[in-house]
Amino acid sequence: MKNTFILLILFVAACTNPAPNTQGKLSMLEMDHKWVVVDEQKTVLYDVFLYDNGPDAPADGLYRIVKDGKIGYADESTNAIVIEPQYDCAYPFENGKAKVSTNCKTVKDGEYDVWESDAWQFINKTGGQ
Repeated sequence: MKNTFILLILFVAACTNPAPNTQGKLSMLEMDHKWVVVDEQKTVLYDVFLYDNGPDAPADGLYRIVKDGKIGYADESTNAIVIEPQYDCAYPFENGKAKVSTNCKTVKDGEYDVWESDAWQFINKTGGQ
């Protein structure tokens, strides 16, 4: 009986103590007039790319992010970075591809800003070409 009780306790302990999640839950929230993603301790991990006065809308399951002045991509369901920020200009994904450049400039076109580059490339959802 004593051994059965000990086994039961060990079984319950094993079932109720899942392996720790190293990254934890990431959340998107508005902070100081911008959208950011934070960890469980509310540490800002990166900014969400602003588009049309709000956070970038997910496309093909990813949205654009900004870190240290560069653009990358994060997963819409987990907010985890999928493609590290490394681009100066980056469009949303469409049909599994995104148009990006590491050498571009922002130019005024009437009331809008547009990106211009002679070095556009297309990447897939893992960052490869």
